[in-house]
Amino acid sequence: MIEDTQAPEQPLPPCSIPASCRISFRDIPDGTEWKDKFISAVTEVVVICGRVMDLSNLDGITIGFDYDAALDSVHLGYESTIAKRYTNEGGLVGVGKSLRVRRDGAIKMHVVLKGNVLLDVALRDMETDEFWAAANILAHELGHVQIACWFEDHSPGVMLEPHQGDWATSTLRDTAHTIWEEYAACRLSALISRGALVTDSYVQGLETSLEGAVERARTTIKEFRMHGDVARLLVETGRETAMPLKMAAYLMGHLDGIGEPADLEGRCQVASDLTQHFDALLSELRNAWETRTSWSGLASLDPIVEVIVDALRTVGIEVTLNEVHPGSRVDVPYRAETLPNGEADMAIIRMRQSLGLEP
Repeated sequence: MIEDTQAPEQPLPPCSIPASCRISFRDIPDGTEWKDKFISAVTEVVVICGRVMDLSNLDGITIGFDYDAALDSVHLGYESTIAKRYTNEGGLVGVGKSLRVRRDGAIKMHVVLKGNVLLDVALRDMETDEFWAAANILAHELGHVQIACWFEDHSPGVMLEPHQGDWATSTLRDTAHTIWEEYAACRLSALISRGALVTDSYVQGLETSLEGAVERARTTIKEFRMHGDVARLLVETGRETAMPLKMAAYLMGHLDGIGEPADLEGRCQVASDLTQHFDALLSELRNAWETRTSWSGLASLDPIVEVIVDALRTVGIEVTLNEVHPGSRVDVPYRAETLPNGEADMAIIRMRQSLGLEP
């Protein structure tokens, strides 16, 4: 007789979602035949996520087919002009947002999602890749809830405090934190995926962000030579430079989550000067993952800030960070690709330098 050596089935872990959490569905037309199935399927995915992630900090979930109205419906508990902004440029449009909210003095997370992107959860069978691709979008935003839990545990209240100290350092740390959060959320939500659809989506997003990014960044430098506003320069050039790094982080996190090699240049068909920074970015994101529960504020992400500074140098600006007086310095060396008339301007500058008229 052959003995059954298979281990007994392990019970599912309890759902970590607090009883006070509510899922709000908005703007579903009355009489829609898939309404009940949609609500049931989305709720089931949320419960599954609550069993594999720590969602004890979840304030609520709002799913609306009018995304802007759904965002507007969430009470933050504090004043902010930027908390509800989302990506909508260069062919990339945000469909989900995890909002930090203040409830009875505590910071919690409220997830908002555009209902249209979740329809495959209701309209497709669970055995299809399309079902799991839609479920992954929901899981990704819930991943941000767990990431916020880690941050509030080691650095409570920091994310809602006003910026202090050097402006350039604060700006780039915020950017680094955004990039890190997308990596970590993708790594967590990779558990709720199947097939190649999610990977392909992230590859497409990366390619879209890389297309023309260096040229757009250099255009902002050319404009700076006319307006002279250093803060505006850093924000505008940083935005164009950081978007490809953020989209790379999405793909890196997902591939690390499913255990596949993070060979971005092999998967991405768009050539760019920015891809040279991907290896360093991946290394620092993985280091941040290993230490994610023991940081001391955003300064723990300074290695990622250095990657961003290197990327800015590639497009044409030199940032020297300094948190003490006189603060950080931003230099814009003369380069043909960042001058309004290109090589013609550069030739004049070289001549003036040879005569001692330019530093």
